Amino acid sequence: MDRTRTTVEFDVPPHHAARPALEARFTALLDAHDPPVRIALLVGNVLRPAPGDLHRLGRLAVLARRTGHQVVLRGVGPRLRLLLDLTGLTDALPEG
Repeated sequence: MDRTRTTVEFDVPPHHAARPALEARFTALLDAHDPPVRIALLVGNVLRPAPGDLHRLGRLAVLARRTGHQVVLRGVGPRLRLLLDLTGLTDALPEG
């Protein structure tokens, strides 16, 4: 049973954005909402995904889960979808 009531969107910039600032903004977003909240990571800007992008998305998902939130991806392009499929991360980073 899905107890998530609210969906909050979080824009994920291309991989060249500074990771510490991104994680700080994401942590502030998590702290601003009582769990459980569905966090929709907007990944439409990730056009040429690299392994670092998967690492960054995975880190955000772990941060969310540790605080009782759920993460889904929105705007997944064909290249990112293929990379998620090839690495077996589609269950950990589902679309929604």
